[in-house]
Amino acid sequence: MKANHNRLLVLDDEPGICEFVGEVAEGLGFEVSLTTQAAEFRRRVSSFEPSVVVLDLQMPEADGIEQLRFLGETGCDAKVLVVSGMDTRVLATAEHLGRSLGVDMLGTQQKPLMLDVLEATLERALVSQRTITAADVRRGLDEHEFTVYYQPKASRIDGRWVIDGVEALVRWKHPKLGLVLPDEFVAVAEDNDLIAAMTDLVFRDAIANCASWRDAGTPLAVAVNFSPRLLTDLAFPDRLNDLIQEFGADPALLIVEVTESAAMIEPATTMDILTRLRVKNFGLSVDDFGTGFSSLKQLYRMPFNEIKVDSSFVREMERDPEARTIVETVVYLAHKLGMTACAEGVENENTLEILAELRCDRVQGYLISQPVPADRIAEIAASWNDSGRTGLRLAWSRDES
Repeated sequence: MKANHNRLLVLDDEPGICEFVGEVAEGLGFEVSLTTQAAEFRRRVSSFEPSVVVLDLQMPEADGIEQLRFLGETGCDAKVLVVSGMDTRVLATAEHLGRSLGVDMLGTQQKPLMLDVLEATLERALVSQRTITAADVRRGLDEHEFTVYYQPKASRIDGRWVIDGVEALVRWKHPKLGLVLPDEFVAVAEDNDLIAAMTDLVFRDAIANCASWRDAGTPLAVAVNFSPRLLTDLAFPDRLNDLIQEFGADPALLIVEVTESAAMIEPATTMDILTRLRVKNFGLSVDDFGTGFSSLKQLYRMPFNEIKVDSSFVREMERDPEARTIVETVVYLAHKLGMTACAEGVENENTLEILAELRCDRVQGYLISQPVPADRIAEIAASWNDSGRTGLRLAWSRDES
């Protein structure tokens, strides 16, 4: 059995590209294997057993399409990132072909490779090698080891992207493991009746900071994810309102995010809770829109005032016309239903410009900032807003859509 579950295999006929990708991957904790030879690549797929493959399309011996076919035929379960200097249509076609061959496609990237985009892509493919138990989470809660980070969000205002909000994201500052991300502990908390305590912690911190930022002259809307396990808690709207009163915060600046699929589990109870939240003037956002299978009839009856376009579509829309069409359609749908549209996963300027063209209202992603502690938000907001990011030369307003 391999000691490191995160193993990256690179095939590219340019040694410099191999070394660049390898250095980035090693920095993230991958064990790395590099080759410029197609035959050697096939041998290492078997011997190295990669969890991630970075594959160049244009190779002198056997091209990347042949290697995708090989990976599909051998049943390789690695996630595959295709890179090439070819145009985006070729990359999009290669990705579709890989999926049709049964390959787990991580995506595509056009050369020259951008460090921040490559790093963010490989981070998504990391496999946790730790086992977190309910006892671990309970101890962490008792010892106050959980904290809240905030990822800035920017809205399109007078032709510029302006940071005017954040999303609250729980983190675990583990004494031995370092900073632990939610993917490793939220499911454990949900399965062991610990999610309510964790959610209360996040809401309390978010509301306290919301009031603090407003008092300091930087009013920011704060979005908080709401666990599906709590969508039967009819007392939740009152508890949240009590926190607002305790800190003297503005409920209109707090946005409760509920995933599309979670909102449809028990529609009647969910509608009761969400409607009471809107009556109390809280914002409501339907998260990960487009990945669930909810009825549009059910969805439009829910009192949401924002739709978040899932990052999987946003990241791909530069090179995949179908992904762009989905994003455009969701933005159009949101506006027609009187909601705002927020796009997640914005990682480069081209994506930001496309979203401006599509008249998306809000954006969020590593291009703006990664999640950071609360005390860094004001500085990041000021720096970004002073830069005057436009995305497009032509200003537009929601009334034009």
